[in-house]
Amino acid sequence: MTSKDVGGTGCKWGLLIALWGGGLYGALRITELPGNWGHGICGPWGCGPRLQALVACHLFWLVLLIPAGVVVGQALEVSHVRLAGTLLVGMGALAVIAVAVYEGVTWLPATPHPEYYGQRILFTIAMLVDVPIAQTLLLGLFFRRRATVRERRSEEPIEQAVVRGQS
Repeated sequence: MTSKDVGGTGCKWGLLIALWGGGLYGALRITELPGNWGHGICGPWGCGPRLQALVACHLFWLVLLIPAGVVVGQALEVSHVRLAGTLLVGMGALAVIAVAVYEGVTWLPATPHPEYYGQRILFTIAMLVDVPIAQTLLLGLFFRRRATVRERRSEEPIEQAVVRGQS
């Protein structure tokens, strides 16, 4: 590896990190888009903040986690990627269960509309912008899918891999 190669790699990573930072900044700037998106999430289970703010927060988490997930998903061994995916899905599922239990103990006894319990759980998860529950589940599913794809490619005969690479 020459110094020219190292400089090119450093420049590439610098550009990718700058784009990532710009994506994070852009995600948060969604809150300032003109127009009244309204309170898209309102009902007997409660009302949320402006929709722009909610979208910005959830998009920020996605932009933050997905590039790191892509790099980690490529760098780790297939078994470790699958394990990470399983752990992330498990953590997300435990967070959903914790929200359901909490809402069942606090909101359910106090409401005249218990039939909206499911919507209340989804509403609470959507409002928890400090905790990326949905994004953790998505990243875990991404890791598990990535491990499956990488495993299939490693089992593929060399002739098929060469043909696939040329087409």
